[in-house]
Amino acid sequence: MRRMVLRAAGAAAVTVLTASTVLLGAPSAVAAEGLSASATSRYVLDTEAEVVHARMSIDLENVSPDKQADGGVYTYYFDAYTIPVPEGIEKVKAVSGDAELDVSLSGTDDPSTQLARIGFPDLRYHQKRSIVLTFDIPGAPPRSDNSTRVGPGYATFVAYGPGDEGHNRVEVLAPSAMSFSSTVDGFTPAGDGDTTTYTATENTFEGGLWAAVSFRDPKQTTERTVEVDDLSLTLESFPDDAKWSAFVADKVTAGLPQLERLVGNPWPGGLQRIREDASPSLRGYDGWFDPTGDEIVVGEQLDDDLIFHELSHAWVSGESFEGRWLYEGLAQAIAERAVKATDGTPRSHSSVSRTSSDAVPLNSWEGDAGSRTADVDSYAYPASYRVMTELLGKLSDEQFAAVVGAAVRGERAYDPAGLVTPSGGRTEWTDWLDLVETRGGVTGAPKVFSEWVLTKSQAKQLAPRAAARTAYADLDRGDGGWLPPEGLRDAMTVWDFDRAKHVRDAVAPLGARAVAVQQAAQRTGLPVPKAVRESYEEASLDDDYADLATSLPAAASTILDVGAARRTAEADHDPLTDLGAGLLGVHERSDRAVAALAAGEVERAGALADDVRDRSGWALPLGLGLVLLVVALVGGAATVVVLVLRRPAPRHAVASVPAPSPVRPAETPEADRPAPVGAHRAPRSGAQESVGHGGRPLG
Repeated sequence: MRRMVLRAAGAAAVTVLTASTVLLGAPSAVAAEGLSASATSRYVLDTEAEVVHARMSIDLENVSPDKQADGGVYTYYFDAYTIPVPEGIEKVKAVSGDAELDVSLSGTDDPSTQLARIGFPDLRYHQKRSIVLTFDIPGAPPRSDNSTRVGPGYATFVAYGPGDEGHNRVEVLAPSAMSFSSTVDGFTPAGDGDTTTYTATENTFEGGLWAAVSFRDPKQTTERTVEVDDLSLTLESFPDDAKWSAFVADKVTAGLPQLERLVGNPWPGGLQRIREDASPSLRGYDGWFDPTGDEIVVGEQLDDDLIFHELSHAWVSGESFEGRWLYEGLAQAIAERAVKATDGTPRSHSSVSRTSSDAVPLNSWEGDAGSRTADVDSYAYPASYRVMTELLGKLSDEQFAAVVGAAVRGERAYDPAGLVTPSGGRTEWTDWLDLVETRGGVTGAPKVFSEWVLTKSQAKQLAPRAAARTAYADLDRGDGGWLPPEGLRDAMTVWDFDRAKHVRDAVAPLGARAVAVQQAAQRTGLPVPKAVRESYEEASLDDDYADLATSLPAAASTILDVGAARRTAEADHDPLTDLGAGLLGVHERSDRAVAALAAGEVERAGALADDVRDRSGWALPLGLGLVLLVVALVGGAATVVVLVLRRPAPRHAVASVPAPSPVRPAETPEADRPAPVGAHRAPRSGAQESVGHGGRPLG
């Protein structure tokens, strides 16, 4: 406590001003004016007693000189020193030399912190005093308002040192087997057998060093296995916190199927355990998903929203999305729907404004959950959630899953759902905007991005994007039910709108030809050959577009020819035509033409269709000729029989002469067959199917 007194000639000392120095353990606290302090603070974790032994060795000096003013002398002196200490400390004792000093404790607004006021005789200018303050720090039960914890295999507490910059040293000792984390990075470890000392000497604010530290013994945990379908997870809780593992097990069992449904993808793996630990809270987080360690680390709180948020990161993380706001905002949107689906109560979110002092375009928000908490985090987390709510909030769960699932799989918005290209990688903000607008039908998405997400230079891309999307939609309507060519879809995906225009100019005339192919298939009842459709949808080079100008019309013509050939083969005919068609293999060749077309062998299908037409022209003459031949043969045989019956039998044996066998018309070489009466066949180049090769070229 600093006091100022005015001493006048012949007058008693009178106290005219009182001021106290209060350090709440927050970085905003300041040193006591006019009092220098040098300190070494030592915190020793006693795992057997489950307590932390603290010892502060403090050297104070009054550096406030007396001042003369208004005919008197102002004298400054100190009679107390106040230090923030953890709430609930025990065995508090302050000693200066051989004397024990009075220590009084009082509360603060922080349920984890109280003040220890050490009183002593007046300390005047240039006078010094050494004080040793000792106390024990016990732990509060899990989920208490007091955040200090000291239990079996774990501890979390504040290590505070009250010295001036350059004259302050804080040491924290714990078993070497325990992991260590802190709110500051200034601790340097030094091993000494089974014990490690962590030392920091740089102040975190004017007049002191304040750090929350946490220790964890990985061997002292209570494990529980949770199985959901094929997934088996290990829950690792503090040995004295069975309630936490029971809560998490229940939420994982109920929530994981809902998460799979909402994400639109099965559980991707990559998670082995969920661990209770105070480390995330020291860095300003409720928890995090650590893909390198295959674990989720959360604090002791019983929060289903938190569990679902971290589980969602198995799908939406930096491995699948480019942009922290993307995967953090999505994880929260997914978690909120999962909480509702499991009859939980969604958490409330702090309001956020784009004009707040910490506001930034979300695309410039960097770092990850392992980094130190920055002021921007307090803005970016709720802002990311708000963006996702505005983008996806009105979608049904099915629509939500379709958009999110496509992004997780790395699909492109201009491809059909379920198609993942070999080049598919992490989903970037451009991909996400395209997916939300194209698959989700969220027409207001560009406005949301412009307000919350994009930098000024990025926002300038929205206008040319809108124009390109309008032109793309027009072209897509012009080619029927097919996808626009790959070259155009790729240009749109990477936002290369100059290239997109070049491709549109090359492809636009092909739309009517693509429609002609589809109409030919509809008229004939035949499927469009897969190879023909792929030649259009997968075209990506200028040469591809040029080839399509001739190949598409040829394909449409061939489909019509094959359809006509099939109708001819399947039509009802008179018996004589059917007889000739059967001998000429008309039906067989028609089936082969249809099969060749389905296989994408367009030229061969056309040749077979022509062969069906040609052979069909021979069917009636062949059938009629065969019948006449049979009649003639039968008539001749009857005449011979009559003559034989009317003539007397010879006196000697006569060898019988067999009747000549008719030559099957089908075996007559095609070149030697007589043309049917009245038929005229135009000359054709190339051999027919009967000789096993040839056909009509596509163009």
